[in-house]
Amino acid sequence: MPKAKEIYEYIDSLAPFCKQEEWDNSGFLIGDENTEVKSVLLALDCTNEVLEYAKKSGCELVITHHPIIFGALKQVKFGSEVYTAVNNGLSVICAHTSYDVAEGGVSDILAITLSAENTVKSPSGILTVGDVKKTTVGEYARLVGKTLSASVRACLTEKEVQRVAFCGGAGSDYLLEAKEMGCDLLVTGDAGHHDFLDAINLGIGLIAAGHFETEAISIKPLCDRLQEKFDNVKFTVFEQKTPITYI
Repeated sequence: MPKAKEIYEYIDSLAPFCKQEEWDNSGFLIGDENTEVKSVLLALDCTNEVLEYAKKSGCELVITHHPIIFGALKQVKFGSEVYTAVNNGLSVICAHTSYDVAEGGVSDILAITLSAENTVKSPSGILTVGDVKKTTVGEYARLVGKTLSASVRACLTEKEVQRVAFCGGAGSDYLLEAKEMGCDLLVTGDAGHHDFLDAINLGIGLIAAGHFETEAISIKPLCDRLQEKFDNVKFTVFEQKTPITYI
């Protein structure tokens, strides 16, 4: 059986942890790197529900996109995710922005899922840019919503679209980069009121399709790659739902 550090090293080869953003905390965050691994659970968020399921299922390792430890910890109390992981003897690896920018990572998967072709990476590596069948922002927004089962917000809905930038999660800060790459539209997860105003001023469409919805689709492909590499380990995706309820 492989050790946890071997799985970590393979993830590092796919989505190098050295490429994570300075503010991020991707990596091997909890546990013993020398633990032998027979079963692994993957999820978008490292919640108590995920950790409890992992323990009940006999997993030694949990792999998530969002880090279980993000800011500085001043205490670890009962009921916290860190406490649950440590108390149950689970190791946790998190691949966040390192997986966002990776070849075959979050933004690439989002682009492929939404029928983009001829894709390339932006200079920052954050955006994946590709061509879609000529349409309008509004029509494409409907396609995004249907494909991702998402509630979608958009601006400049009558604008014609062919060149599109994709960024899973929170990518509205990259509107200008998308515009500079000749994109007609940026598709991301989160966007605020002023982001839509900025998009209108720049003359570029903006679609916000949900942080969860634009990233959750990337967990199964990672699971498949890990399963192919470590065929003597059981890899399972925990089926999470968005924590947001739309009223």
